[in-house]
Amino acid sequence: MTPPVWSFLFAALLVGAGPAPKVPERVFVALPERVTDGDTVVYPQGACRLLGVDAPERKRGGQLGQPLAEEAFRALRDELMRGPNTVLVYGKDRYGRSLCAILDASGYLVNLWLIESGMAESYLLDRSPFGSGFLEAEKRAKAEGRGIWKLLNRESPAAYRKRLKEER
Repeated sequence: MTPPVWSFLFAALLVGAGPAPKVPERVFVALPERVTDGDTVVYPQGACRLLGVDAPERKRGGQLGQPLAEEAFRALRDELMRGPNTVLVYGKDRYGRSLCAILDASGYLVNLWLIESGMAESYLLDRSPFGSGFLEAEKRAKAEGRGIWKLLNRESPAAYRKRLKEER
């Protein structure tokens, strides 16, 4: 696991690679109803897309999923179902899902943990108040060859989605 959230937040502020974290527009505590993939969770309050995180795409319909997509899904599901989560909401995405930073029952920032464990890559960091910390976590995961970073010919989830869209 990663260090306690307060230490990460302090370190992110010290890095200074961007503005100080914004204040969330809403905060709630809940247990997920379900986890749909490695970066999306449904709570009673609505669907949450993990802010600053992009996990491999799962199999849908006739399309094949990406390598490690099921592992990322299970890792996120198992972590979040351990107990109630504290969810910080930072707006909405284009699909109407809340953009969320999630603290698990132990107080760890799950978004950061997914990136650092290699189960996801950092994504749209300009929209995340934790962008510099996420980028540092991704550098560590790459350097140590964790998760998606150990795959040969790895395709980012964004490139995968774009390629599938073009093939239609």
